[in-house]
Amino acid sequence: MIIDIHTHVRWPGKSGIEAGEVVLAHAARAGVGRLLHLGNFWGFASIDGVRQINDETIAMIKQYPGRIDGLCFLNPNHEWKHVEAEIDRCIAAGLCGIKFEYEVNARSRLLDPIMEKVAAEDAFVLHHAWYKTTQGNPHESNPADVADLARRHPKTTILMAHLTAAGMRGVLDIQPYDNLLVDTSGSQPFYGIIEYAVNKLGDHRVLFGSDICGRDFGAQLGRVTGADLTEDQRERVLRLNAERLLKIESP
Repeated sequence: MIIDIHTHVRWPGKSGIEAGEVVLAHAARAGVGRLLHLGNFWGFASIDGVRQINDETIAMIKQYPGRIDGLCFLNPNHEWKHVEAEIDRCIAAGLCGIKFEYEVNARSRLLDPIMEKVAAEDAFVLHHAWYKTTQGNPHESNPADVADLARRHPKTTILMAHLTAAGMRGVLDIQPYDNLLVDTSGSQPFYGIIEYAVNKLGDHRVLFGSDICGRDFGAQLGRVTGADLTEDQRERVLRLNAERLLKIESP
């Protein structure tokens, strides 16, 4: 069973549970049996907006247990009492970690109490990262920013999104921090980046992610199935590492 650690379960003309059925059907045809839903969020959501995003995720994991897992989306700009309450609510409802996008940069100290709470809950953080030649959002994090977050919080497991958008430079940024993993999503596939990440980080720190529905299962799986890896390495990237992160047993 392949586990996709980076998905947004939505579909044109569909919403919520209905979109889940469509995306799961596409996943099954590609051999993907389980998805981690990061939430269908928008930038700088209000307190009520954050709850609405997470309510949809909670409904989805309850509808599809064992097929869709979910992360709690947060806007760290909100007062700590609201952030803490939302973490508690989401963890109690079965969400397995926290998703950060670009509301604040990874170097922001607003993240510090959240990271400490995540470690105490034995959960993990998935953090967006991207190297760009033009920076549209001044708060958007690149891999060096996420590496700084991992340095500050060595007891918190961080999954950095978008290996292909990080590139070789990004792999070297995060290499020193064993608590920092990376998913294979981001941009278009190009030759050699999966092998490079496995070589520099170890095959235990690279996890398959498609970024569906913004991408395609087949093309994103091709990054891994076409890479020059051993079968054991491929199995870790496609399934075993995600099982360890999500704390699920092999089928």
